[in-house]
This record gives sequence, C-alpha cells and structure tokens, in this order.
Amino acid sequence: MYKLIAIDLDMTLLDRNKNISLRNKKAIELAKEKGVKIVLCSGRILKGVMYFAKILGLCDQVVVACNGAIVRDLKKDKDVYYVGLENQKSLEITRICEENDIYYHYYFQDTMIARKLDYSSKFYYEKNKELPEEERINIIIDNSENTLKACGDLITKFVIIDKDVEKVDRVRKIIEREIPGVETTKSDINILEVMKEGVNKKRALEFVCSYLGIAPEEVMAIGDNENDLQMIEFAGLGVAMENAIEELKEIADYVTKSHEDDGVARAIEKFVLGEAVNV
Repeated sequence: MYKLIAIDLDMTLLDRNKNISLRNKKAIELAKEKGVKIVLCSGRILKGVMYFAKILGLCDQVVVACNGAIVRDLKKDKDVYYVGLENQKSLEITRICEENDIYYHYYFQDTMIARKLDYSSKFYYEKNKELPEEERINIIIDNSENTLKACGDLITKFVIIDKDVEKVDRVRKIIEREIPGVETTKSDINILEVMKEGVNKKRALEFVCSYLGIAPEEVMAIGDNENDLQMIEFAGLGVAMENAIEELKEIADYVTKSHEDDGVARAIEKFVLGEAVNV
C-alpha cells in the first residue's frame, strides 16, 4: 500500500486556469482519510504551495517548495529543510542574466524579487489582488546588487523566463559552463530554474520519507516536466501525466490522463482507492 503521494502542481494537479477540479479534490480527500500522506511538491515559492495546501485541507501535512529547496512542516509551522545558494553564485547568475537581457526573479524566504514586473511576477501581482492579505506573495521589483547581497545565502531559487526558448537554452548552457555548484532544470519549455547543486524534488522527497518514516517503495509520485524526473524515478510508483514531456513518460511506471482530465484523481483512484477508472 502506498503511504505517501507526492504531487506536482502546475500542469499536473492544476488545470490550465490554475484551479483544482472537484474530482481531484475528492480523490485527495479520500486518500488522506485512509491515512495516506499528501505532499505537494512544486517549484513554486513556499507561500504559493501553502495556498493550495490550504484549499485541499492539507494544513497538517508537509510541503515541498522551490523545487526541493524547502520542506515546510505545516502542522509545526516551520521549515524542516532549507538549502540556499551561495551569495557569490547568485551574483554570477544575475550577471549572466543581465548580460543576456533576459527576465529573472529569485526567491528569498517568502519573498519574490524580480528585475521587472513581467511573466511570473506579473501573474502573482495580479493574483494578489484576489487574495486576502495574509495569503499574498510579497513581490519586490529590484535588480540592484545590494538587495541581492543582503539576502546572503538564503536565496533558494532563480527562475529565468523568455518567450524565445533558444535564448533560455543558451543562458542555461552559459550558467552550467561558467558557474560550478548549481543545479539547473526546467518546469516548462521556456522556464529555467537554478538552485544549489543537489537541490531537486527527489532529494527533498528523500528527506520527507526519512522525516515521516516512510520507505521509497511506499511512495507514489505524480508529475509532468523535467523538474519531476528524479522524483518519478525515486518513487515506488512514478506516474506521468498524459501531457508530460516524453522523457518523463518513458521512465514512469504509469501514464494517467492529462491535467485537464482529472489525471491525478484517476491515478489515486486506481492505485490508492481501488476504484474503477475509465481509461
């Protein structure tokens, strides 16, 4: 029996409008009632992950944020795992981004700091207008070196985005070539993420398993993109979304329906709840 379900958010649990379907909510609720731990594992900033945990009634669980840089025990209201970039490496990343005139933002604890209001920072800025003050993500528009230096070694992740995918890939190659000791991955075709070397969802999930006393073979993980690859390989049952990248589908144990067709619920129903699923 699976004792823990690790679930990615964007393009996995969330539909194209960033909502969670009723069927997905119900399947998660029923799995939780059976004593299964539900762990949201996302590249999003911690507060963004906590927002969906609250919607799902998971405030007594742990969550993984910033692509594995943070594990927060929501019941204890504290980070139990936190890995930041060395400040010098953060300075080098921003230098490369500025030289290539590409959008970036970075996460410092619960704050998103962006060079300009665009892409993700613009999305969250608009989303904040709909949320109560305590759930809003703190956004600072500032590309000064002094601000970055003041963050010390507590920056968990850089997000680099451009409509030009080739430009994103070119910047990735430069970062990998010029800055040793960092980990790069993608959460979408044009979204590059940079963390400290060794930071990924698999490492965070390994910590969660140890923290909760759960074996890897008792874990089911569901995802869709490059930043889910290691997590899917680690889990006893790795599930890829129908809309996942081909590389992820190839290593997954099972391919469920898409994020627009309750793929998460269908996988939980099939492997945890033991209910018939229309396939």
